[in-house]
Amino acid sequence: MMGVLAVRGKTRITQNNYSTSKKGNITRHTTVTTAGPTYVYVKDGKIIRVEPMWWRENEVKSWKIEVNGKTYTPPLKYPLLYWGTAAKQWVYSENRVKYPLKRADWDPKGNRHPENRGKSGYVRISWDEALDILVSEINRIHKQYGPSALSCSICPHPEWSSMHYHRGDFSRFFNLIGNSFRHSTPQSWEGWVAGAAFMYGFIPLMGILPAEDTLQDISKESELIVCWGNDAITKSMYMGIDVARPLFFWKELGKKIILIEPYYNDTGAKYADKWIPIIPGTDAALAAAIAYVWITKGDYDIDYLDTHTIGFDEEHLPSGAPQGTSFKNYILGISDGIPKTPNWASEISGVASRVITELANEWSAKPTALFGMHTGACRRAYGHEFARILTTLQAMQGLGKPGVCMIGSFANLCGPYDKRQVGPLGYAEAALQSVAKVKYFKNSVEQIVCENIIDKIILNPPQKWHGGKVVNFSVDDLFEEHEYPLPGHSEIKMTWSRGSSGECYPDANNRSIRVYQSPKIETVVVQSPSFDRDCRLADIVLPVVSVFERQDITEPGKSGGWTPASIVNLRCAVFHQRCIEPVGESKSDYEICTLLAERMGLNDKFNEGNDEEAWLKKLYAVTNIPLSYDEFKKKGYYVWPFLEDYQPCKQLQRFYEEPEKNPLETPSGKIEIFSQILFNKYGAHNPEIPPVPHYIPEWEGKYSKSLVDKYPLQLLTPHPKMRYHGKYNDVGWLNEVYKVKGPDGYDYEPIIMNIHDANDRGVNNGDIAMVFNDRGRILCGVVTTHRILPGVARIAYGSWWDILEPKPGAINRGGDSNFLTTTRGMSEHHMGMAANSCLVEVEKADLVELSKKYPEGWAGKYRSWNKE
Repeated sequence: MMGVLAVRGKTRITQNNYSTSKKGNITRHTTVTTAGPTYVYVKDGKIIRVEPMWWRENEVKSWKIEVNGKTYTPPLKYPLLYWGTAAKQWVYSENRVKYPLKRADWDPKGNRHPENRGKSGYVRISWDEALDILVSEINRIHKQYGPSALSCSICPHPEWSSMHYHRGDFSRFFNLIGNSFRHSTPQSWEGWVAGAAFMYGFIPLMGILPAEDTLQDISKESELIVCWGNDAITKSMYMGIDVARPLFFWKELGKKIILIEPYYNDTGAKYADKWIPIIPGTDAALAAAIAYVWITKGDYDIDYLDTHTIGFDEEHLPSGAPQGTSFKNYILGISDGIPKTPNWASEISGVASRVITELANEWSAKPTALFGMHTGACRRAYGHEFARILTTLQAMQGLGKPGVCMIGSFANLCGPYDKRQVGPLGYAEAALQSVAKVKYFKNSVEQIVCENIIDKIILNPPQKWHGGKVVNFSVDDLFEEHEYPLPGHSEIKMTWSRGSSGECYPDANNRSIRVYQSPKIETVVVQSPSFDRDCRLADIVLPVVSVFERQDITEPGKSGGWTPASIVNLRCAVFHQRCIEPVGESKSDYEICTLLAERMGLNDKFNEGNDEEAWLKKLYAVTNIPLSYDEFKKKGYYVWPFLEDYQPCKQLQRFYEEPEKNPLETPSGKIEIFSQILFNKYGAHNPEIPPVPHYIPEWEGKYSKSLVDKYPLQLLTPHPKMRYHGKYNDVGWLNEVYKVKGPDGYDYEPIIMNIHDANDRGVNNGDIAMVFNDRGRILCGVVTTHRILPGVARIAYGSWWDILEPKPGAINRGGDSNFLTTTRGMSEHHMGMAANSCLVEVEKADLVELSKKYPEGWAGKYRSWNKE
C-alpha cells in the first residue's frame, strides 16, 4: 500500500483577521476548552453560543494522505467533544462558586468543628476577609508546626491551559512558601507506566510511545487494527481529537477492525468487523495464548527478536538471569508446567479457543496497529502485566516496522507534526515557570504525600511506600522510597486544593469523609469554579474563573511532557480571549496566588515584576509564529501551513531500522521482554511482578471465589463519555442525553447491565437500582442491553457527590462508581489504582422507603449549599 503526503490548494495562502469579529452587538471570541478549540459568541456580556472553531479553505495550507486512490484530509472544522457544546450552561450553572465562602460553624480563632465538614452550610465573605484568614492560617501553621504541615493538591484534570495551569502558578507559589505536596499516580494509563515503561523506556512520557506520524503509518501500511479494551471515539479527551474520521477512512480502505472488550462499545458498534467479548481481568491470558499460537507455528519475527529485544528465549536472556525464565519458556509451560494454549486461555477468558487461534493467525499475517494504551484493562489488578504482554506481542511482530505500532485512545494518533514550527509551551511544561528568571523554586519541604493512600497517611501514620507520583523522570523515581512523616517534619494540619477532583479516586466517600472530618486536619481550603465534591468538605471555598473568563495561549492537543502531541486535525495555536467578565467575584488561580504573594511580601519573587499580560508575552516569544503578539491576540488563532519538505518518521522507526544507533532508554538499549530492572528489584519468581510478563489472576474478579459468590457482577468504571471526568455533571443538556430520569424526577447515573443479569435480579430498563459491595452503596438508573457480557456491569466514574448522610458508608444518590472501588494498589510493584477490579451486586431500589429513611438527604440538604 503506497501513499504520499501532499499539499492541498495551489494558491499562496495568507491568514486573515476573521476570527475576532463583531456583528451588531454580538462579538465572537476564541478560546480552548478540554473539549477542543471553540468560537464563543457573546451578546450584552453573556455567552449565547459556543461552537467548534472552523476556518475557510483559503486560510489554510493543509495536508492530505493518499492511499490506493482514496484521500484523507483534516476537516476545516475542529471537532468538539460533547461537553464543549454545552459549556455555556456550565458557566452559568447555579453551582458556580461566585463569592468566597466560609463554613458557617468553622471559626479559625475558636471551635473549628471538623466533624461537621460535609454537614454544615456556608456564609459569604469578602475577598479581603478570605485572604486575611488564609494568610493568617498559613503563618500560624508555619509558626506552630513548620511548612510541612501545609499540604497542597491539584485537580489532575483542570481546564485546558498553559499559563493558568497548576504546574505554573499554583506550584510556583506553594513551592515558594513550602508545603508537603500531594501527588497521585497516573490515572488513565497506570499499567503502562508501571509495566511497559520497563520494557522500552519513555518514562517521562509515562510509558507512552511517540505519536508522530502514526496516522500516516496506519493509513498506508497497517492492514489490521486491534482495539483492545479501547473505545477510541468516546475517550478522545483533552483536545477534541477526532478518531472517528481516521477510523472511517480506514474502513474505506478495507482495513479490518477487531474489538476485544467486555462491552460492545461505540467504536465497536460503528466500526468493528468483529467483537470478541472477554471476561474482565483475563486479557493477559488471551494475549499469552496468542503468543503460544505464534511460537508453535513460527509466526513471529525471530530476526527482530534476536536483534531488538532481550529475554524472549533462553538464548537471549541477559547476563545473570536464571535459565528457564524466558518468555518463551513461560508460554510453552516449560517453566511452570502449564502451556498457555488457546484451550487454557479459553477456560479463563471466556473466548473460544477457535476464536483465539483465528485472531492469532490473522494478527501474524498482517501488519497490525494495536489500540491498547489508556484502557480499562490497565487500570486494574496487575494492569502492568496487560501492558507488558501486549508490548511483547507487538515486539514479536516487529514493533516499529511499517504498519506495526501501538496507539492510545486519545494520545498516540498523530498526523504530520513539524517540530520546526514551534508552538506554545504545553501545560505539562510548567509554562509560567519555564519563562521566569528563577524558573523553579525548590520546595523547602522534602516530605511528600500520596493521594492513593491519603487516608492511611493522615489517620494512621507512620506510612511507607515507593513511587506514587504522576510524573516520573527515571526508573529511580518509580522506586523512590517515601515515608510519612519524615524525620523533622510535621504531620499535615492544613490542606489546600486547586480544583475539586475527589471523584477521580477510588473509595471516594469513605476515605474523604474520614480524613476531612478528622480533628487532625485543622483547615481545609478549596479553590474551584464549581461547588462540587471537595468543596462540600472545605472550610474556605474560593471562586475561580472558567476558561471563558481569562486569557491564555495554548496549542490544542499538545500537553508538552506527559503525552506526545496528538494532532489528526489542522495544527493550530489559539489565544484564549477573555470572552466575558468573571462570574460573580471569581478570580483566576494566578490572581489568587498573586494576592496571597502580595500580602505575604513575596510578589517580587513570585511575579518578578510581571503581570498576566507580561507573562503571556514571554510565553508567546517562545514560539516562532509569524504574527506579532498583538496581531495574534486580536486574531485569536494561527494555523500552521504544511511544509512540503516535511519528512515523516513513524513510531520507533529509527530504532527498528538501526537499533544500535538508536537505542531505547533501557539497560540493554533494547526492548526488554525480560526486564533487568524488575529482575534486580524483585528477583526471578516474584508472584506479583515476574521479570517476563505473566497472566496473574486478580484478587477481586471473576475467580475470587469467596467474594464473587457475594458480589457476582464485575464492575467496569470507564472514563465518562458526556463529561470531563467530574466536570459538567450538573449540565442538564448533557444529562438529558445519557442519565436515567427517575420517577422522582432525579437524573440518575446509568448502570449498563446485560438484560439477563437484570432479569435475574428483578430489575428492568429504566428502574432505579442499588449497586453495592462492602465499600459502599450508590443509586443508578438501569440500562439493559445485549452489548455487555453477562456477569459484567458498567458505571462511569465522576458523577457528583450526593450523599444521603454525610458519613462513611453513606448511600450516594449521585451514582459515582468510585464509591465502590478499592484503594488497594494494583500490586506489590505499583500502588496505582485498580479501579476496574471491583465486584458488586445490584438490587431494585425502593425510592419511597429511602426518601422516608433519609429525608434530609433526599431533600438535597447536603448539596443545596448556595441556599443556606
